[in-house]
Amino acid sequence: MKIKSKVIKRKTGKSKGKWVIKIEYFDPTAGRTRSMERHADKRGEAIDERNRLVEDLASSQGQSQTGERKTFADLTSTALSTFYKPAIISDGRKIDGVRAYDTVERQIRVLNEFFGKRLIRQITSESLIDYKVWRLKRGEAKLGRPLRLSTVNRELSTMRRMMRFAYGKGWIQKDIFFNARIIDKSAELERSRLLTVDEEARLLAACQGEREITYSRVWKGKKRTVTAKHKADNPRLKGMILLALDSGLRRGEILKLRWEDFDFDRGNIRILGTHTKTERERLVPLSARTINELRRVTELKRDESPFNFKSFRRSWATAKRLAKIEGLQFRDLRRSAITRWQMQEVPLTLAGKLAGHSQLQTTMKHYTSTDVEMVQGVSERMNQSQEKAENPLVSSMVNLDLNREAIN
Repeated sequence: MKIKSKVIKRKTGKSKGKWVIKIEYFDPTAGRTRSMERHADKRGEAIDERNRLVEDLASSQGQSQTGERKTFADLTSTALSTFYKPAIISDGRKIDGVRAYDTVERQIRVLNEFFGKRLIRQITSESLIDYKVWRLKRGEAKLGRPLRLSTVNRELSTMRRMMRFAYGKGWIQKDIFFNARIIDKSAELERSRLLTVDEEARLLAACQGEREITYSRVWKGKKRTVTAKHKADNPRLKGMILLALDSGLRRGEILKLRWEDFDFDRGNIRILGTHTKTERERLVPLSARTINELRRVTELKRDESPFNFKSFRRSWATAKRLAKIEGLQFRDLRRSAITRWQMQEVPLTLAGKLAGHSQLQTTMKHYTSTDVEMVQGVSERMNQSQEKAENPLVSSMVNLDLNREAIN
C-alpha cells in the first residue's frame, strides 16, 4: 500500500509555529485517494505521531481512519445489515444471518444503551468490566428482577463478534476480548430443576377440568364476593407440555411443528433441520398420550400448524399457578425428559440423537440432573447393600436363593 507523508512547520495562519503532519494514501475500499492532517507542538511529537499513523494505515489497509470516526452505534448498524440480519434459508440450511434475530436485536439494544455514543476505538477491556457491573445492577428493567449472569454473558458474546469484526476490518487496532476473561461461563449456575411425578399430574390436570374461581363484583350498589365454577380445557397447552416432557422437544421446535411432521401410525415426529438449534433433521418418539391430546387439537381447528401462535407465556403461567408449582421453566420439561430416558436405560448416544445435541457432553449435563426421588432411590439401594454386608445370615440366604435359581 502506497502512503505519502511529511512533517512541516506552519509559518503562517492560526497554526503558525505548529508542526503539521500530512498524509496521503489510497483507500482500496472506497477506491479513491484520501488525505489527513494532524498537528503537534514539537517536531519529535509530530514525527512519532506520523510514524504511528502510517503504521496503522499500512496494517489496516487504509481502514484505521475509518475506524477513528465510527461509534459503537455505527458498528451495530453495520452488524445488523450484514452478519446479524435475519437468517436466509436455502434447501433446509442456513446460509447467512442468524436464526435468533429477535434475541440478538434485543441484546444489541441493551448494548447500545451503554456503548452507543462511544467511539469504538475508545472501548477497552476495562470498558467491558464496567458494562458487566452496570448491567447486573440494572437487572431486568421491565420485569424488575435480578439478572442472571448467563444473560450478560450472551450479550457480551454478541458484542465480541462485532468488535472482532471491527478488528478484522482494521477499524480498531486491538482485540479487546483477547485474554480479557470477561465471559465467565464457569460462574453460571446450571439449572437442575426437574418435574416430579406429582407435579406432572397437577400440571396436566390444570390444563383440563373444572375449577372454582372467586372474584368480587358490584351488584345493586353493593360489593359481593362470588365463587363460580369454570371449565378449563386447553388441549394445545397440554399437547405442548407432553411434547416437551415425553419427546424432549425445545420450545421453538414445538411452535414450528406442522401436521405433516407427525406420523401417528408409527409414533414419531420428524423435526426439520430448519427448525432445530443444530440445523440437523431428526426423528423423535411420540407417546400414545401425546397422540391422544393432539387428536383433540385437530377437533378444534385443523390449521397447517397445531400451534399457530408465537407465545404461550400467559397460559403456561396460569397452569403453573393452578397446579401450585414454583420455580419451573418450560425448558425444564425437556431436561426432565432426557433424565427420564436415563432412568429407562436409554443409551447415552441414542438420547443425544433424540434430543438433537451435536455434542455428547451436552447430553451428559442433562443425564446428570437429579431430583429428590432419584437421590432417595440411591440411598435405599445403598442401605440395602450395607444391610446385606453387615448381616451374614441375610447374605447367605440371598446366595442360597441365587444357587437354587441357577439349578432350576
